Amino acid sequence: MAQNVDDVAAFLLDRLGVMRTTRLQGLVYYAQAWHLADHGERMFGADIEAWRHGPMVRPLYERHRRQREVGEWPAGNPRGLGERAREVVEWVIRFYGAISGDELSRIVRVELPWQRARKGRVFARRSAKVIDPAEMAGYYRRLCSSPEVAVSVAVGSARLEGHEFGPHMLDRLRDAATGTRAADEIIGEMIALYRKP
Repeated sequence: MAQNVDDVAAFLLDRLGVMRTTRLQGLVYYAQAWHLADHGERMFGADIEAWRHGPMVRPLYERHRRQREVGEWPAGNPRGLGERAREVVEWVIRFYGAISGDELSRIVRVELPWQRARKGRVFARRSAKVIDPAEMAGYYRRLCSSPEVAVSVAVGSARLEGHEFGPHMLDRLRDAATGTRAADEIIGEMIALYRKP
């Protein structure tokens, strides 16, 4: 059953209290993204647009326009969410709830669904292009894959971009995917390797 996006916003504010509108929009984006990944269907029917500074649900924007912060959402009912939607939003709160709105926007902007929606647009240019829900479902579902599937997806994506990985790099990808080594450590090693003359 599709939920009302206003109920999602009201639920988030009920649990987390006053927040910047960019944070609310980011959390709503991730609620939709992970619901698509987990259940194969939208949590709410409203589209999410790839605005230059991050994701934007226009019906929410119309209600919070000209406000930097919001503390309540009278248009929604926090108890209006169904059980599956509530479980996903609770997970989003645990995983993303402490992250600022600016940081959430930065995270979304490096992820494939937002980048594909913005493809060909200069960062400073306005755009109301909708982020494809099928793209979101596939991308976030892959993030939950086993380490071998995650490495295969990364290698396949790199090949589409014209890059090839040697055996040593595949080992590093596997280390990152399994958590054997921190990604930051691997990236630092790669930067040091490429800086050598």
